[in-house]
Amino acid sequence: MKASSTSRVEVAEQTSRLADLAALVKFRLSITVVLSSVLAYLVALSGTGVSWWAVAVLTAGGFLTTAAANILNEILEKDYDRQMERTRRRPLAEGRMSTSEALLLAGFSSLGGIALLALFNPWTAVLGMVSLMSYAFVYTPLKRVGPVAVAVGAVPGALPALIGCAAAEGSITTLGITLFTLQFFWQLPHFYAIGFLGARDYRKAGFRLVPERDGEVDARQLGRDAVLAAAALIPLGVIPYLLGITSAGAAGFVVVCGAAFCYYAVQFYRRPERSTALRMMFFSFAYLPLVFTAYWAGKFFM
Repeated sequence: MKASSTSRVEVAEQTSRLADLAALVKFRLSITVVLSSVLAYLVALSGTGVSWWAVAVLTAGGFLTTAAANILNEILEKDYDRQMERTRRRPLAEGRMSTSEALLLAGFSSLGGIALLALFNPWTAVLGMVSLMSYAFVYTPLKRVGPVAVAVGAVPGALPALIGCAAAEGSITTLGITLFTLQFFWQLPHFYAIGFLGARDYRKAGFRLVPERDGEVDARQLGRDAVLAAAALIPLGVIPYLLGITSAGAAGFVVVCGAAFCYYAVQFYRRPERSTALRMMFFSFAYLPLVFTAYWAGKFFM
């Protein structure tokens, strides 16, 4: 009985440790970032043949690099995380993990991630490093300066698409810049919805991520900017077809997705409230994987 009880305690401790590691690297966010990079890689491949070994390397390299950026972000913000309801239970904020331990993990993750990305070509390694450094050391401190941080943070947030294309094509191409730009503009209404919903929590920690007027969120400006960013996705959706990368049907589907995103942004602009922000946010979660998958599937019907 005693051995069985000890075993259960050990399993519980290991489970708790894994949960802390997942929280530290922001596992779900990291997986989402890696997915966009892998899908961009598949879109950019010439022909329809896929090296799943290359996909595995890109997945591992992208995940480790993203994890390192997220760990550094949590190290720099641990004192602020304690002040917000949604982040106060993170392992660094609650002291379940030391800063030195997290820094060591970030170091190994960054080295491993960049090394794996370098197996493709120098561009993927350089872009991976730029993404990591700009997210951790430019975007993170800017969050306490003003809403400009959102646009700045959208750059490292969009680089996974460019990394995926560079891994497939070996250089910075028009397609890579197009998918980077598409992911950049996608992030703006995506975060505007999150920023609106979490404005009180962000303000409590001193983050200035959304425009304010008279001490309240300037929902009108937020909604206007969301509409403009979502509208930009509509013409961008056609460019991969014009480049001969995908089919007309796929491009048409992407344009419809952009129009739907714009619709939700307009609804938020007209009625800036929790329900419209939630609808815009939930659609944003679906938009990017749907669009990149459509481009890839369209390659089979050209």
